[in-house]
Amino acid sequence: MIYSENYWQAQIHRIMPDLEIQDVEPFQEGLVNDVLIVNRKWVIRFTETDYGKELMAMEAQLMRYLQPKLSLQVPCPVKHENGILVYELLEGEDFQRRDWLKAGKDQQKAIAEQLGTFLRELHGVPVQTEGWEIPSTLAPVTRETWMDIYERAKEKVCPALLPHQVQWLADVFGPALDQKDFFDFQPALIHGDLGPYHLLYDHQNQRLNGVIDFAMAGIGDPAADLGSLIGHYGETLVSDLRPFYPPYDDLLPRARFYAEAEEVHRVLLGFESGEVYWFTAHLGGAKDIR
Repeated sequence: MIYSENYWQAQIHRIMPDLEIQDVEPFQEGLVNDVLIVNRKWVIRFTETDYGKELMAMEAQLMRYLQPKLSLQVPCPVKHENGILVYELLEGEDFQRRDWLKAGKDQQKAIAEQLGTFLRELHGVPVQTEGWEIPSTLAPVTRETWMDIYERAKEKVCPALLPHQVQWLADVFGPALDQKDFFDFQPALIHGDLGPYHLLYDHQNQRLNGVIDFAMAGIGDPAADLGSLIGHYGETLVSDLRPFYPPYDDLLPRARFYAEAEEVHRVLLGFESGEVYWFTAHLGGAKDIR
């Protein structure tokens, strides 16, 4: 975020002219958006690129579509114009693995029920809509995409790996890519990036309070969402979702693949973009694949 405080205050007043500004907190959100949290009540996101504006418009439409269909809170846009999105701040902090581990057994079951119910509701949302078309997810979910990622990883990542790591990579990708139907799935609306930074946690009540950032959302493989949870929290914890998410066992083989393969994908993005944070993006995740 390179603009001055005066610049951002002017932008806020342009969008919300009657708002009395008491506090402005810049919040960095990846490479596409600049984000301001205003008065600890409003989230205002800005993007300038055509690609960012296209993503923002679709995300705003998705959030409006999903908001009444999910039991967990999601942001509800109150204003959207070209490159600007405004919604009320949802309370909560990043839901870390340690939060789940620290919770008592009853609380852990309640969290699992919240997550399982969220996945069941989200993946059960009708993907045929009137007047607009839900896009495909930006998350990699097709065999062709993962074949391309594997080929690029062999060229650019493998030279930096030790022999046993090269073998690990082959063991992850080989069996999945050798099965022609491994990536066949019943299309569903998925979040596409269910990490701790997109799950809001209420520490006092040891409950989830909401899900944010649907920029990667779209029609895709529901196993990708399950795999993201396994990658961040571990299969031992995530297996508690089984009673609340009936497709769990059917999706598990692909979910396990996504949980491991995404580590490779992130490192590959680091090599290709030169951005250091991609190399460390997987740190802190759970190494718990059964």
